[in-house]
Amino acid sequence: MIWFFDSGFGGLQTMKDFQKLYPQYNYIFLADSKNCPFGNKQWDTIKQLTFNGIQRLFDHWAKMVILACNTAAAYAVRSRQEQYPDKKVLSITIPGVEKILKDDNKKKIWILATQATILSNIYTDLFHKFGGKNNPDFQFIMAPKLVELIESGEANQEEIDFVVQEHINKFDNIDTLILWCTHFPILTRHIEKFFIWEIIDPSKEAAVKFGNYLERHPEIKDQLTTGGQITYYTTGSAEQFSIIGNRIKWEEIKAKQVEIK
Repeated sequence: MIWFFDSGFGGLQTMKDFQKLYPQYNYIFLADSKNCPFGNKQWDTIKQLTFNGIQRLFDHWAKMVILACNTAAAYAVRSRQEQYPDKKVLSITIPGVEKILKDDNKKKIWILATQATILSNIYTDLFHKFGGKNNPDFQFIMAPKLVELIESGEANQEEIDFVVQEHINKFDNIDTLILWCTHFPILTRHIEKFFIWEIIDPSKEAAVKFGNYLERHPEIKDQLTTGGQITYYTTGSAEQFSIIGNRIKWEEIKAKQVEIK
């Protein structure tokens, strides 16, 4: 079984990318919808909510947790090994950075993210930590409205297009756009209407690299159960999560409500 934790609906798209490549495994998804969004909270609150969610999964027999929230990862990635020395916590942030490192010719990169993620400076930190030398011009755009539109589940297509175009119009002479929030890949078809250059989705990069990870860690692979079953949990309204989740994944979702202490 592969366990996912996210603050809201964005991680559903991440898990969908994993399912496409590894449909044989069972999945469990936990969303802390009650406290979503994380992106407008203080760093210590984000970190505590993240570790509370991860701990909830480990307390219920998780062998490995995929942290499908860039904001959560930004404030947990530096200390997750210290917090869980004997557990596996993987985030999707690092694969996104590694994708940039493959092409040193990129000059100007725009990163679409939440306020908290941008303020963490984690992306540039990781870029240099993993050997980035070309010093591309990273530009950051905060997009809380896009998160709100997805979480509400009430926006129509015209409204989404308007808000997406409003953000895209801020871009100038760029090489690449990074969707550094798991909510944003849900809007990829809207973004592609107004943006014709390369788009990097860290979730997809993480899904591809996950196969390599399992080959390097057969002790983890051997513990993953198969059957293709999926279970959804939320700290918010189970009914609302199911309704909006259905629209994101295009399949029936029946979520269960839980508490995270």
